[in-house]
Amino acid sequence: MSQIPEYWKEHLQKKIATIHKHQSNAGKNSASFALITDMHWEQNEHHSAALLQKILFDCSIPYFLNAGDLVSGHGLCPEQELYEEISDYRENFASIESKCLIALGNHDMAYSTFDAPLYYMENAPMQRFYEYYFRPMTMYCGRTFSEDGTYYYADDKAHKIRYIVLNSQEVISEESTEEGYAKYNRMRNYGFLQAQIDWLANVALQVPADDWFVVVCSHAGRITLLEEKEENEYNYSLVTNVLKAFNDHTAYTGEKTYDNPLKNAKISVDFTGKGGNLVGWFSGHSHRDRIQKIDGVMFVETTTDASYVAFLHHPGIRGTTNEHAFDVFTVDKATRTVYVTRIGKGEDRTFQF
Repeated sequence: MSQIPEYWKEHLQKKIATIHKHQSNAGKNSASFALITDMHWEQNEHHSAALLQKILFDCSIPYFLNAGDLVSGHGLCPEQELYEEISDYRENFASIESKCLIALGNHDMAYSTFDAPLYYMENAPMQRFYEYYFRPMTMYCGRTFSEDGTYYYADDKAHKIRYIVLNSQEVISEESTEEGYAKYNRMRNYGFLQAQIDWLANVALQVPADDWFVVVCSHAGRITLLEEKEENEYNYSLVTNVLKAFNDHTAYTGEKTYDNPLKNAKISVDFTGKGGNLVGWFSGHSHRDRIQKIDGVMFVETTTDASYVAFLHHPGIRGTTNEHAFDVFTVDKATRTVYVTRIGKGEDRTFQF
């Protein structure tokens, strides 16, 4: 892990003071977590781990979410390059890996050994990919995993917050076409299948008491998918409605059908007299900062941590505090307000839930 550069220190101290203020104003009723996303390792300046370590320690924050797209996202590269980048990231973040809750991004398993322009045509098999991406998460206690190990939750028991990490790149099979392309490419498919929806409703959202709060994280959120009218999106509305029923302490029954019946899903769940409080659904993917309420659920997106110098929304400037971008969210449970403290390029935000 790199040391904190001198040009970051004043900025960092101001942001730490801001986080302390938000936490102190709410006292025991506050809880904080960080979220970093779309690191795209080769385009990243690699100071984030040092910055995060300082913030997590100084502000006593138990977890940070990594919302995926860890790898550089080269359209043409061998499978092994994915594992090398993930391993390099792990080495860089080793001192705070125990605090990390990572989600799968659409780039993370995608590669191609075909000639241009056949980018991202292949996917790493989950059996191998799991070894590098998800197995490290199992070393740390306090996490409850799904049967396939690609989605899970962790509890901050002291502050009664549950962090649920979903797999938004779930596909119906790892089949290849005759040409050798991924038939259901995780790079271009965004959705949730029946088992994951059942797990969310019947396992992850069964919180210990109704005074618990829930934070949901996945790589791809709903704002971008609706805006881009993504054709390969499935069952986001079911998941959204389950979360709304949880927050409203009501029942929900729904079903979705598709041309490919393997994507079909249905759910019936009743949170009457139980449930808890949904803070929101947090994600990356869009490389933009956005907050929008959709079907009763707050969706929050955070921009890329990579230093894309010519990037449209938040151009990175290497050697300055604009070379990184990630957020610290402080939840004031009493006022149902979330204070979003931006580290690096971009602005602080606030929203209510």
